[in-house]
Amino acid sequence: MTEVNSLSIIENTDMTSFKATMSKIGQFQKLVRENLQDGKDYGTIPGTHKPTLYKPGAEKILMLMGLQSTYEIIDSTRDWKEGFFQYQVRCTLKKEDSIITQGLGCCNSKENKYAKQNPFNIDNTILKMAKKRSQVDASLTVASLSEIFTQDLEDTEVDDEDNHHRQDRQTSVNNSPAPVPNNNRPSKIQMKQIYGEVVCEDCGVRVFGFKCPKCENSIKNEKLHVISLGFLHSHLLTKADIKAPGKMTPAMDWGKLTKTQAIDIYDWWIGSKEKLILGERKRREEGEGKPKPTKADKIKQAREIVKTGLEVKDDKAAFPDEGEDFIAPEDMPE
Repeated sequence: MTEVNSLSIIENTDMTSFKATMSKIGQFQKLVRENLQDGKDYGTIPGTHKPTLYKPGAEKILMLMGLQSTYEIIDSTRDWKEGFFQYQVRCTLKKEDSIITQGLGCCNSKENKYAKQNPFNIDNTILKMAKKRSQVDASLTVASLSEIFTQDLEDTEVDDEDNHHRQDRQTSVNNSPAPVPNNNRPSKIQMKQIYGEVVCEDCGVRVFGFKCPKCENSIKNEKLHVISLGFLHSHLLTKADIKAPGKMTPAMDWGKLTKTQAIDIYDWWIGSKEKLILGERKRREEGEGKPKPTKADKIKQAREIVKTGLEVKDDKAAFPDEGEDFIAPEDMPE
């Protein structure tokens, strides 16, 4: 039996074919660099030397190579008594019926990023994260892209506060206004009250608002895992509350939201006994419980106004439909 070692393999390699293959790999890497979008398909995390490949980028690479991916759970734990969940997933890439390569990914509910969440609500999120990690692993291998990208290190974010600081640092690098000083940042309790607890099922990052900042999944398409909703998601809010200056508007730019603004939002929406503020939510909830006027009621009221000598310039303005400004799902901010 002939002994096979690395030297014998090199000696038997067709160097002309090897050079051609290396050239093609270089061309493919250049194609990937030119067509993937920074911030959407990949991104550079402070403290790392190479960009991190995201799920959308991995999907584009596989599509570009004409590969199909299948997934298999090779190990799992679903302990509903203790609230511990873990999955190990294998991603297999195929070209027609031929297996090209495989990737592995795992995730568990005791990772730092899930420590503050109710473990019984994130079983599906844990599975999706393990699946995504296996896909990225396989994509980096099959496309020889480890030289360009690294595995998704953002999965190891310590917590939401660290993620908050990281995005502020990126904003500052882009010559945007300086981040909010640490002593004037909203507390974690304030952030939870305003934004609730929402996690993107595809990439696992915390969402502050209606859309994932990384893969752009939104509450509309139900790809965001909602643990609890915050003030910002109330159906009682109107477009003007979110888009007009003041009120809930500062919350739309969570990276710049200050502790003072968070308190103002709380007082305006929930109220304050000390400041003698009723709270807009309670006022609107009471108004929502009142029956809407019928057509006959509107006609009767119009006649009474005419009798008093008042001019009715706009029937719709005089008798607005209750709730006509409330935000419907299709009107949520993009």
